[in-house]
Amino acid sequence: MFRGRLLSEGFRSEPPTRARNQNAKRIDMRCKSVLVMTCLTMAGSCIFGDRDHRESAEHTDLIGRWEIIAINRGGQDINLDHLEGAIREIRESTYSIIPATDSSITGNYTINDDANPKTIDQMVNNGRFQGKTLKGIYRIHDHQLTISFGGPGEARPVSFKSVAGTTYTVAIHKKTQ
Repeated sequence: MFRGRLLSEGFRSEPPTRARNQNAKRIDMRCKSVLVMTCLTMAGSCIFGDRDHRESAEHTDLIGRWEIIAINRGGQDINLDHLEGAIREIRESTYSIIPATDSSITGNYTINDDANPKTIDQMVNNGRFQGKTLKGIYRIHDHQLTISFGGPGEARPVSFKSVAGTTYTVAIHKKTQ
């Protein structure tokens, strides 16, 4: 460190003292430590950041309000009269199915967007499947969400088809928000 007076005061430099040199070294080491930690954090973001970004982007696509437009269970179309205007609202880790005339169904979910097809596990909080997990797959294409899932304790579906003789359900939704 250099210390001096202005020229107008008759410029005079003061030699650095030992205490000042040690203090400068401590400050220099702190700056280096902060710089190293910043670099390590940024390197970690570069190495591991892509996966987090994909999950975040996938969640962004999934989060919102989806109108239920078709349901097929066991190879048969389900009459949607009781679900007319029903909405599946998906948040960061929770979902609600909100029919116009009946009680809502709520739960939590997890996704795996590295799987092909992407997987979703819905843990139901109320209704006839309360406390059960419905394993499924999902895709988002052209503002439509398609979820295929089995009943509680059943294997995860491998396609977006619901065939006769199974209890697999395929639900198609249209994004509203």
